[in-house]
Amino acid sequence: MRVAAIDVGSNSVKLSIGEVDGDHVHVVRTERITLQVGREVELHGRLGNEAIAAVADAVSSLATKARLAGARRIDVVGTSAAREAADGDRLVAEVGAAAGVPMRRLSGLDEAHLVSRSIDIAVGIPLRSAIMLDIGGGSTELVRTDGGLVVDQVSLPIGAVRLTDRLDLRGDEPFDNEEMTRLRVAVEEATTDVLSVESGSRGFGCGGTVTTLARLDLFGMPPQEGRSGTVDRALLGRDAVDELLVDLAGRSLADRMACTGLKAVRAQIIPAGAAILAGLLHRLDVDALQVHEHGIRTGLLFDLAQR
Repeated sequence: MRVAAIDVGSNSVKLSIGEVDGDHVHVVRTERITLQVGREVELHGRLGNEAIAAVADAVSSLATKARLAGARRIDVVGTSAAREAADGDRLVAEVGAAAGVPMRRLSGLDEAHLVSRSIDIAVGIPLRSAIMLDIGGGSTELVRTDGGLVVDQVSLPIGAVRLTDRLDLRGDEPFDNEEMTRLRVAVEEATTDVLSVESGSRGFGCGGTVTTLARLDLFGMPPQEGRSGTVDRALLGRDAVDELLVDLAGRSLADRMACTGLKAVRAQIIPAGAAILAGLLHRLDVDALQVHEHGIRTGLLFDLAQR
């Protein structure tokens, strides 16, 4: 069955269209519209008219594309920005009216279970002793699983967009020592209550920060000619993340964009995202992550096909 999932996040609105056959999910098309609506929630506590209209338009456009691609069912979900905004109810109503598909807001626990299910489906077997990280724009989900069951989870109120704006790190110049210190301290303070992890646990990661860093690690900075493609199931090491953090934060915004090929909206927030990932890998004592490119949408696609 062909189905589609649309994830309204703090940084972007993402579409995945997939074919579901039994326990297998094959993603056939993806698309992303970057809006960074989480900035409004962080700065003002609400989305506001302009951001709500932009999200409604984006979801409507992606839902239309999903229908034209043959999707028989469509699921639309919102994560941290949608659940934290004072005008989140209005967002849900306007998205549903514009797209013709009801939108639902996921709790942190919902996200944790979807992260676990998505990665189990991608790997093909329930994993024993695994730690899973999903770094978004507004929050970071950590899940510990054993044999396909979630045994512990925590939702941290930091993400690449939120931390960048909270620390006022959208300048054009390279980060100075004071900014790097504030960034590292903020991550340390936000990750004090992370999960305990068994020695030898396998690490998995998803979200825009993880996939962007994996792409830079795998294909180079700047990307080498002729080297591109998926980073799904690629390994991203802790040492590589440490090096990328120092390299990216040490460049001006213009240089960061030139050497990575990233647009300004991602280039501005990738140092904060890298700091979150580096801090967690050290805190959890995880040497490397296997990258899962499609995030919670794999689990959404699977669940949608079972309805």
